[in-house]
Amino acid sequence: MGLKRLINPTKWSSPINPYWLHTHVKPSRLCPSLQNEDGSISVLVFGLFAVVLLSGVVLTDISAVIVAQRSLVQATESAAQSAAHALDLETYYQGKHSALSFLVTDASPVIPIDCKVASSRASETLADIANTSNIANTSNRDYDSSSRPSAAKQFFSGSNKELLRRELSNVHISDFQCNGTEVLIRTSAKAWLPISLSLFSFESVDLSASAGTTSVKKRVLSIFGINL
Repeated sequence: MGLKRLINPTKWSSPINPYWLHTHVKPSRLCPSLQNEDGSISVLVFGLFAVVLLSGVVLTDISAVIVAQRSLVQATESAAQSAAHALDLETYYQGKHSALSFLVTDASPVIPIDCKVASSRASETLADIANTSNIANTSNRDYDSSSRPSAAKQFFSGSNKELLRRELSNVHISDFQCNGTEVLIRTSAKAWLPISLSLFSFESVDLSASAGTTSVKKRVLSIFGINL
């Protein structure tokens, strides 16, 4: 009834557009196609798997970088402590840093540091730590492949554990500052990611750490070699 009234020429003076009739009068052909819910979720499953896999890779790399950074900080602190023990004998035995002078004057209890010797000791300590870690890694690989460990393998697998992570390479001192009483060391290294993202050309991360220290003498009174 509504269709007949719509196309009644006596009711409408203007001609009817066939395109309008095709799109408005017969919408029932499009409804089944729009309401059809059949399909596959394989694309959704593949996308979800890719997101989970990428998240796992990123979390693994972040964890490795955090552990490597902590290892570099510990090695830097060890090098700084070793450098702070480089005593400047000439300044120390001038009488300004004796234990008796602390009772009568306001002399500083800070022990003077020989900056030249301190720089050399810091570099040697950091190099020894790196070499020890490399030997420990090699010993651990040999230990896994052999049934009877040698004395060197037992030595490195025992109390002396590796201080630098195997992900670190090119560990060096990038900045050394010394004012005679304090030592500040800044180290740099490259940390290789355990799962490299070659697609993004992202295989390593540059790390840096700094540590400062000083040596302080206790305020004691020593008379004839006896500390009071």
